[in-house]
Amino acid sequence: MRNFVLSAVTFLCLAASPALALSDKPYLVATDADFGNLLPPPPADGSAADKRDMQVVLEMQKAMTPERLAKAQADVEISVYRVANEIFGATFAKERFPLAGEFFAKINRDSAIGVGPIKQNYQRLRPFQANKDVVPPANIAAASQSPTYPSGHGTFGAEAAMLLAMMVPEKKIGLYARGWEYGEGRVATGVAYPSDWEGGHIGAAVMVTLMLQKSEFRADFDTVKTEIRKGLGFAP
Repeated sequence: MRNFVLSAVTFLCLAASPALALSDKPYLVATDADFGNLLPPPPADGSAADKRDMQVVLEMQKAMTPERLAKAQADVEISVYRVANEIFGATFAKERFPLAGEFFAKINRDSAIGVGPIKQNYQRLRPFQANKDVVPPANIAAASQSPTYPSGHGTFGAEAAMLLAMMVPEKKIGLYARGWEYGEGRVATGVAYPSDWEGGHIGAAVMVTLMLQKSEFRADFDTVKTEIRKGLGFAP
C-alpha cells in the first residue's frame, strides 16, 4: 500500500511538472523570405573589392600565431557552448544548460533554409580554391567544400551573439566580440573572405528578426533565457 501511495505521488508530481522541451515547429521556412536573393552579390571575380578581400586573407594568414590557429581549430565546432563558454565560463556546458544547446543547434539547422540558397545562388569559390598562395589547415579545408558566401560560421556566430546578448545583456560586449571572432577565424584560416563573414552578419540579423516574429520561437527563447540566467546566477 505504501509503495502504491508513493508511486501515485511520484506520478502526480511528474504530471504537474512536465519536462521542458522545445517546439517541434521550424523557426524558419522557405516561404519566410526570398532567401536566395536576401543578400547583395559578393564581389565579382577579379574586381577591386575581390582583390581587397583576397589581400586581407593573405595578410591574416601571415599574421597567424599558433595560439590563434589553435583557437580557429577548436572553433570548427558549431555550438553555443564553444562560442560562449569563454564569456560565461567553463561551466557553460551541456550538462548544466541542455536546452541552450538544443535551442542553438535548432537555430543553426533551421538557418540553413536561408544560408543554403544564397550559397547556391552565388557559387563563390573559397580563397584557397581561388588562390594557391592561400594554404588552410588540411582538416578545415576538407570540411569547407561548399560555396563560401555567406559564411555559415559567420552566420551562426552572429546569431549566437545577438540572441545571447538579448538574454544576458550584462555580458553583451564580450558576447558580440566573441561572436565576431568566431566567424573571423574562418578568414584567418583561408576558407572564407571578409565579405563572406560580413554577409553572414547581415543574414543573421535578418533571420533572427524573422524568427522573433514567431510565437513558438519566442516561447523557446524565453525558456532558454530562464535556464541560462538561472544557471549563471543572474536575476530573472
